[in-house]
Amino acid sequence: MKSQDLSIIIYSCWRNRDMWDIFSTLFRKYWSDCPYPILLVTDEYQQMDKQYVFTQVIQKNDTWAKMIKEAIQQAKTPYVSLWMDDYLLCDAVQNSDIEKQLKRAVKANAANIRLIESPKCYGHWKNQRNIGYYKRGEAYSLNTQVGIWNSDYLLRTLKDEWSAWDFERIASLDKTVDKTAENQPILVALDYIFPYEEGVRKGKWMQQGAKLCKRNGITIDTKVRPIMTNMEMAKIFFQGAVLDWNANLVLKVQNMLAHGKRVK
Repeated sequence: MKSQDLSIIIYSCWRNRDMWDIFSTLFRKYWSDCPYPILLVTDEYQQMDKQYVFTQVIQKNDTWAKMIKEAIQQAKTPYVSLWMDDYLLCDAVQNSDIEKQLKRAVKANAANIRLIESPKCYGHWKNQRNIGYYKRGEAYSLNTQVGIWNSDYLLRTLKDEWSAWDFERIASLDKTVDKTAENQPILVALDYIFPYEEGVRKGKWMQQGAKLCKRNGITIDTKVRPIMTNMEMAKIFFQGAVLDWNANLVLKVQNMLAHGKRVK
């Protein structure tokens, strides 16, 4: 595959600009020969002294969906990989591994091929033991974990008003959201795990993110972002275990509670 086939889109905001240098440092270390354009899409950007890994910066102060769609249109590649600014590389990325998954996506005309199995997939796609699939209308069948997306699919499917939360937790349960894409499966690689850590959640460093930075000699400002306590981390692990137990039930309850808050 060629670099013109895939772009990496990093979603962020000016408030999270402290993550850009950390992201760039780890990206350069673990994927120094990345052949793909890296686009930062953010609500605001001002020139800073630091040299980031981004090859292009897109400024658009709008909804998540509109910002992603703008980045896709400017990327002009048939496939994109959607990231958040706190998705931090933690081990070496081999271009051959990414090319292998990209070829799979092209061959299958996939809407998406996820590079980490989260949540557990529904089964093996066409009896291929190394490729799983998700059923449309199931919890997190659409999500923002690192993966490779068909650009046309996203442009056609994303509704302008959606947040990333809407995309993962509401749209994924709606079987009619992408009804025009019946022949575009949602896949997951079962023979490869993309080496990254989710570094931050709800404005705080997750412990694995803080340890990753320390291991790489990166100093973090815990006054800006405190590190989660053991209790906070335990809560996250518990939520993950419950999600694995019955993702559909959990997501429906979360959506119901969120709707109740909005009504109030």
